[in-house]
Amino acid sequence: MKAARILFQFTRLGWPGALGAVLLLAALAADRLVNTPLEENLAASQAATARRALLPPAAERIQKPIVLPRERAEAALPRLFAAARHHGLSLDEGRYAETVKPGQSGKVGEDGRRLRIDLPVSGPYPALRAFLAEVLDENPALRLESLELRRDDIETTDLEARLRFVLNLEAAP
Repeated sequence: MKAARILFQFTRLGWPGALGAVLLLAALAADRLVNTPLEENLAASQAATARRALLPPAAERIQKPIVLPRERAEAALPRLFAAARHHGLSLDEGRYAETVKPGQSGKVGEDGRRLRIDLPVSGPYPALRAFLAEVLDENPALRLESLELRRDDIETTDLEARLRFVLNLEAAP
């Protein structure tokens, strides 16, 4: 019954009116399919820009390293391993060692205490990339010092990666 009524209204409009109605519906569908994802990307980009605006400029971040108290550093390691498992990466045996490089002023964080973390992982590239983005975004005192990627066969999707992180630590009291 309703379909007959709609068909009657289209025939009453004539072919120019029917064509206009079809083009209007096509424009609404195109708006929904194209503009909505673009608006979501724009909102995500604006949120990322706002987060970056809260960070100090790059020069200040280099001059004043972010340091982490020892208690939080001990909690950061299990979170690092959990994030790797969460992204489906297989972890081989990781190694970590604390290094000390004496500073000149003796202020907190300037004595150069660092925890070097060597992590051999394997898994697909998208998972590795998501893992790195998550852990580096979550912990500003953690930095990626080196990244080595290896793939035995061109047809395999899994990579073997050796990641070296450095975690800046607060000076011992």
